[in-house]
Amino acid sequence: MALNQQRWSDVPLHVLDFEGGVRTGVVEFGVTTLLGGEIVSVYTGLCAPLAPIPLMDTQCHGLADRDLTGLRSFDAHWEYFVSLRASGVFVAHNSSVEARLLAATWPHPSAVPSVFEDGVALAEWGPWVDTLRLARRWAPTLGDFRLGELIRMLHLTERLDGLANRHCPAGRRHYHCAGYDALAAALVLRHLGGLDGRSTLSLAHLLANSVGEAESADFHQGELGF
Repeated sequence: MALNQQRWSDVPLHVLDFEGGVRTGVVEFGVTTLLGGEIVSVYTGLCAPLAPIPLMDTQCHGLADRDLTGLRSFDAHWEYFVSLRASGVFVAHNSSVEARLLAATWPHPSAVPSVFEDGVALAEWGPWVDTLRLARRWAPTLGDFRLGELIRMLHLTERLDGLANRHCPAGRRHYHCAGYDALAAALVLRHLGGLDGRSTLSLAHLLANSVGEAESADFHQGELGF
């Protein structure tokens, strides 16, 4: 059975968050993996920048060049990210940002399983599940879909901070830290995906609700298997 036809909770979903930019490259990454509707692993790491980090960036994510001296650049983690995509599907909050930064480093992975066709391999990072678009479609009355506001309105702050204290380095346990934000997006997905009978939805439904209306209409015509 193709991945998109399986229940979303039966597919490893790797929630990614990156700090950095196209010029500096990714300077911090966070990965939280959901399986069976539960968080099963958390990993975060710092990376050497490709160019000096602008002060404006440091004011946002809190990382300066001195904090990253002697580290490997993000491209040294190629095998890790290919292995993630080979085992499941990527997720992010406003996934276009993470997709763009990932593709700026590696336009394509090596051959990984197709999400749509069983037994087929191709060189694609996507498709992505997008927790921002899921929240807009599944909880439109919330009104504010920024990650921090979603955590607050869904009453997930205590849970998030508890997980961050266990899994994130000291000093990197707040928003605009990659590990913290990946945990936050994972909690949003877990929460929204568990409401109103959505725990039994296929991955296809999550993907269809993670794209724009025109793309979603195309998917409903067959690519996602409806």
